[in-house]
Amino acid sequence: MPAVDIRTDTELADVAKLFYGDGFPDITLERVGDKFTVDICGSRYSFDYCDKRYGIIPAEYRVGRLSKIAVYDALAAYTGRTMPWGALTGVRPSKLFYECMRRGKSRSEAAACMCDVYRVSRSRADILSEIITAQHGKVFFAPEYYNLYVHVPYCTTRCTYCSFVSLPIGKFAAQSRDYVALLCDEIERSVECLAAHGKKLLSVYIGGGTPSALDDDSFDKLLGAIGDPHCEYTCEAGRPDTVTATKADIMKAHGVTRVCVNPQTLNDGTLSVIGRSHSAADFYSAFYIIKQRGFEINCDLIAGLDGETLREFKYSFDGIRELRPQNFTVHSLSKKNGSVIRYDDGENTATSDMTEYALGCLGDYRPYYLYRQKRQAGNLENVGFSLPDHECVNNITTMEETVGVMACGAGAISKFIGDGVISRFANMRDVPLYISRYEEKLAAKFRSFSAVVDKNG
Repeated sequence: MPAVDIRTDTELADVAKLFYGDGFPDITLERVGDKFTVDICGSRYSFDYCDKRYGIIPAEYRVGRLSKIAVYDALAAYTGRTMPWGALTGVRPSKLFYECMRRGKSRSEAAACMCDVYRVSRSRADILSEIITAQHGKVFFAPEYYNLYVHVPYCTTRCTYCSFVSLPIGKFAAQSRDYVALLCDEIERSVECLAAHGKKLLSVYIGGGTPSALDDDSFDKLLGAIGDPHCEYTCEAGRPDTVTATKADIMKAHGVTRVCVNPQTLNDGTLSVIGRSHSAADFYSAFYIIKQRGFEINCDLIAGLDGETLREFKYSFDGIRELRPQNFTVHSLSKKNGSVIRYDDGENTATSDMTEYALGCLGDYRPYYLYRQKRQAGNLENVGFSLPDHECVNNITTMEETVGVMACGAGAISKFIGDGVISRFANMRDVPLYISRYEEKLAAKFRSFSAVVDKNG
């Protein structure tokens, strides 16, 4: 194979970005069989991957994955640095762990493969091993089930790190009521479509944005469209300043079982800087409103927020842990496309210490799902933690992509699974376009769903 400039290959370029971001140097790759030569600005590195340990890589992925490993090995040698997730750049590293186990490896052997083959650090391989243990019995391919996802693209303010479809509710209150009317129709018709094809709901997840930012009447209508599905039912109330006793009672009346109340940090100064319109005191008030009504609770924290130190993260983490929500998630800050901070230089150098502190202070919590994002501080990850037997089935099956997703709302992406293949259908991201092209896109979504289901049953 002639030398390839890795800038022409997205997967290989992503490996270089782990070390340099977008400004990586000139790198070329040559391959003869399982032997690779990587040139970095005139420095050449040669690797032979004939070793039997690389036999764990499926034949259809062998060349691509070995190419990424070669680029990673060369950059590690050139820079003297390693990455916590080694040569992996994908969102779901747990999928590779499961792949190893399907090829006959025990859990400990699969962890060793992650280290030896994909260059994942021992600490991250151990997290994956714990997650696979926590997911036992909760990861299954169940074609008769679907998860229902509903997107509410409104919030009180826009956080600096947010890249989701989200509009300020104060400015778009009238539009939000028109949107909810169509969204209710899409939900009802989507649930009917699932039932007509013999599908049952495994879970319901209402996300955003902030669903609880809607006015009480719209919020009640939205949840009423879903009814009481008698399954795991999560509603995000991520902005504590939107949580009221009335909103909590509406959720309880409609069968919601799990509520996300997300402070992101318990430091008021940081909350102001990142664009959130609530205080730590507001979070505690919202938490107790939700707890008093017997909901399962999830709380999100972000490690690596600009300006925060390890001491400030410890304060937030310890404060959440003492409340003992059933779930909490620690996100490593990601400066994603579409966010205000996308082009900000630098990152919080304490992020890795923050995540290590969390991992070392779990008590009886355990990690149960994990995913990664591009441009993530320290090349780290987002990890969900749970008390035993309180794992969120929606998070597990959606992240592992073992159960299909019927998604409703602007920007929502459905996943239809058939014969091991995932087909995606994305709704219009722009709310006015979602409204104006509603019937056209809804019909197209149902056609896509039916094409997969009718073929595969």
